[in-house]
Amino acid sequence: MNVPLIVAGSLAILGTAIHGIVGEALVVRKLSPGTLPSSPFGGPGMTKTMIRAAWHMATIGLLTVGAALLLSAAVLHGDAARGFGLLAASAATGIAALVVGLGAIVRGSPRSPFLHPAPALLTATAALAWWGAL
Repeated sequence: MNVPLIVAGSLAILGTAIHGIVGEALVVRKLSPGTLPSSPFGGPGMTKTMIRAAWHMATIGLLTVGAALLLSAAVLHGDAARGFGLLAASAATGIAALVVGLGAIVRGSPRSPFLHPAPALLTATAALAWWGAL
């Protein structure tokens, strides 16, 4: 039983639930097709559909990371556990770096990404994942 990986996996699953459920309700549903541009694939309604699909693809990616961390921590053994742990830690790091980096670039300050709880949660998940995987 690898406690850092269990905590990291649990944080990722928590983030998945918040992103998928709360994000859908507070962000995606509130997008007005009247304010969205058309795309080569269709009008503003299609743009909203593509945003919703991309939103939930990210949710599924985070769920996959969480599941891999939990499998690595509690189910798998030996090289398989280490491989899953390293893969999941790498993915968690990529997700965290993207969110923190984009937040810093868009806002122009390295502190600004941490005004929202997601960057801190994702950074903690990645750090715990590496601690447990190594």
